[in-house]
Amino acid sequence: MAVVLAVVVLGSALWLALRSPRVLRVTFLDVGQGDAVLIQTPGGKTALVDAGRGSPVAELRRLGVREIDLLVASHAHADHIGGMDDVLEAFRVRAFMDNSLPHTTQTYARLMNAVESERDMTYLRAEPRTVTLGSASIEVLPLPGPSSNQNNRSVALVVRYGDFSVFLSGDSETGQLRFMTRRGATPDVTILKAPHHGSANGFTHEFLAAVRPELVVVSVGRNAYGHPSEAAISAFEAAAANVIRTDEAGTVTVAGRRNGLFEVERR
Repeated sequence: MAVVLAVVVLGSALWLALRSPRVLRVTFLDVGQGDAVLIQTPGGKTALVDAGRGSPVAELRRLGVREIDLLVASHAHADHIGGMDDVLEAFRVRAFMDNSLPHTTQTYARLMNAVESERDMTYLRAEPRTVTLGSASIEVLPLPGPSSNQNNRSVALVVRYGDFSVFLSGDSETGQLRFMTRRGATPDVTILKAPHHGSANGFTHEFLAAVRPELVVVSVGRNAYGHPSEAAISAFEAAAANVIRTDEAGTVTVAGRRNGLFEVERR
């Protein structure tokens, strides 16, 4: 298992570590009640998984984004894709991936219009495959069978950089988590983004026993759903060395090294 090298408030030494050309930087943006995860490789390749409810463009520019090699919509709910049309307008995007499950909202229609207007962008199906992102790779896990449930058709990804790895699965609920666990598609990872904002139906003990994260990041803001649930937080704390919430810590950047060590910046 990976070991946490440091979890501290940003200082000069940590700043240098985060900016090192030898680390993979994974930033969980503080977008309130929603998800947006930025992946930046040592060689300058960039992926963005989800984009929150509002536009993340200003924050992405602050983080040095100039273009995006892979843009992923985990599923079609507004708190994950609401800012994605702005992203497509602001940056050159080389490839786009979603769960291929249409939705009936204006937010989804606006995103699809933006996607269809990008003539030079490649569309990738969310099917089992490995996408190379410079010196890192992104493994796309199998989706459950046909369903109208957006959450349980979330695109699930494992980002790998040597022995450092991150599990992202949008708003997966217990149905999809059990599906992945039974398929043996839940590897031991370094970092877990809490499925479904840490909801009561966003974890199973079998799933957590399989992924065995060192750190769980809960992307969450003010909401009327009770996220994150006490049960989920307790389960994460029992399974992981640390739990960080974006509603408490703000934007969180994890700088991962090939040997599995990592540092955490809380802003």
